[in-house]
Amino acid sequence: MRIAQFHLLLVFIVVLAACNYNKKEETAPPYLSAKEAVQLNQLVYKGDSKAAFAKYAPDYEVVFLPEALGGNYAIIAKRKKTEQYALVIRGSVMKFSNEGFQNFILQDFNIFKIKAWPYADSVKEAHISQGAYIGFQNLLQLRDTATGLTIKEFIEQKIPGNASLVITGHSLGGNLAYPFAGYLKKELATGKNKYLQLITFGAPAAGNAAFVKDMEGKFPDAERYAASMDIAVVFPDVKKIGDLAKITGLDSVLQLGSLNINGIDTELNAKNLLNIGGEILKRTGVINETNEYVQSNKHLRLLTNKNDSIIKNTLSADALFDRAYFFHRIDAYAELLGGKALED
Repeated sequence: MRIAQFHLLLVFIVVLAACNYNKKEETAPPYLSAKEAVQLNQLVYKGDSKAAFAKYAPDYEVVFLPEALGGNYAIIAKRKKTEQYALVIRGSVMKFSNEGFQNFILQDFNIFKIKAWPYADSVKEAHISQGAYIGFQNLLQLRDTATGLTIKEFIEQKIPGNASLVITGHSLGGNLAYPFAGYLKKELATGKNKYLQLITFGAPAAGNAAFVKDMEGKFPDAERYAASMDIAVVFPDVKKIGDLAKITGLDSVLQLGSLNINGIDTELNAKNLLNIGGEILKRTGVINETNEYVQSNKHLRLLTNKNDSIIKNTLSADALFDRAYFFHRIDAYAELLGGKALED
């Protein structure tokens, strides 16, 4: 009798140990930190991703490498010694100059039309901007040059279920990281969407309050880094843009005097770009009481810029745009998080 009891006890211990072992096997490694993610965002802007990683981040390897499509580009990087992955979505390709930053602010975002967002869970009336939707569609079509797989297919077929995966991007890349992360959380095969995290830097708003609510439900611990002097992170909130433009001095150079826009009557207030943008958003129905572009305060991680060097009254328009872009660039975010700028 005692022998039988001993055998039962032994079997119980073995089963319990096996369960604990399996439990440990299912535990994902930690997500890459914001400091680690921002470095990967610096590298995705380099022309040759594999060479850039080999030079600046030899602990990582690029495992998903596509050709850019419609100006959109993303890679998947893996830490060599662990199952830690990052999907890094590149922001706007621009010359690092005031001309590039003006294009970014004045031209880069197609926000005057909205698209219904089909990948929300229980939230209704979620929308994202037309520009974000176009970029999202381009990302869906990216294919790894080695395997021919899309991003979703690559995650499902090549990344272990117990790996951690950070979806991250800077600027337009961060703007697109929000819908793409939401899509992956919703559409990845069972067991492949458990260990996802979202980290963005300097990202403009992608959608409305319903979209943000859905994303906060999907990613309660997401991190949205916004520098205090970066005007891009409040775009396209006209009031917040105006407030920050006054601080940085940009309001003094955004005066347009007169402007002709087809389909907009002469009653349009054309005193400055911000008024024009606000009125167009209202008249086209993009902005209303229940459907305006917003950012997640829950996800917000505010980084404070030093602004005592700004002498806005004595700077030229070019100098002001240069200064505005200085606060937005990815190297600035890296420095605020304890990293450093990368040489060209």
